[in-house]
Amino acid sequence: MTLLIVSLLTWPASQALAQVAGYTGCGGVTSPPVSNPAYEQTVLALVNAQRASNGGLPPLKRVDPLDQAARYHAIDMAQDRYFYHNTYDRNPSRQLVEICNTSQRLETYYTGWVAMGENIAGGQESPQEAVVGWMGSSGHRANILSTNAYEVGVGYYPGGTYGTVWVLDFGRRENVYPLVINREDEAVTSRDVNLYIYGEGTWSEMRLRNDSDPWNAWQPFQKEVSWTLQDLSGERTVWVELRQGTRTLTSSDTIRYTGSATNLTTVNIYLPGIFR
Repeated sequence: MTLLIVSLLTWPASQALAQVAGYTGCGGVTSPPVSNPAYEQTVLALVNAQRASNGGLPPLKRVDPLDQAARYHAIDMAQDRYFYHNTYDRNPSRQLVEICNTSQRLETYYTGWVAMGENIAGGQESPQEAVVGWMGSSGHRANILSTNAYEVGVGYYPGGTYGTVWVLDFGRRENVYPLVINREDEAVTSRDVNLYIYGEGTWSEMRLRNDSDPWNAWQPFQKEVSWTLQDLSGERTVWVELRQGTRTLTSSDTIRYTGSATNLTTVNIYLPGIFR
């Protein structure tokens, strides 16, 4: 099996062609299809685990613009059978024609960036194999462990010359300071979670809240906080408001709580004539 891994550092600053309508030009396709959400989530978890085990680096926040950029590029590379960071189409003679460079493609999804990077891989059969390969290559490892990135997107597509295509897009945007719950786990069974808040050295105070609850009191900024989610199963959101002088900024993250709510109200309903 042929395994390829290629990294792009910009810090800062199956089978026949899989024909997918609209995959020409320089990105910008809205909501590219998700081929395997479990694979994408596993890649994210493995990347954040690598960051934790290499100097305790903070977790990357998964964001939709970078997810869309990564998925688009994975599908486009498979469709047009190429393996580069820049974007290509094939002309009627089936020759590759470069359409735009990497930053131009990413900007169709991810605006206001101050740092970007990208890893791509082809032929790996599992998320574990893809991440192990990246960590074994200096350029890819540098992207995964970069402190310039705050955010990440993941793309996977089963197709193309090598059978699978994997894309990691990294970034940081001006005036965006993510909050990350439990190192970006998809779901938790316990209400007790850990928060990581970007912005150390920029913000002096912060306050937190669950969902639409009232804010707690202002407190000195802390990048890591133990927190308890609201006692309701389902999607839970934690908010942070950051303050430095008169300047404020709000950020949030959402996680699925799959535990049982403990504070439930029981209602007895009487329906005449119905017995079960």
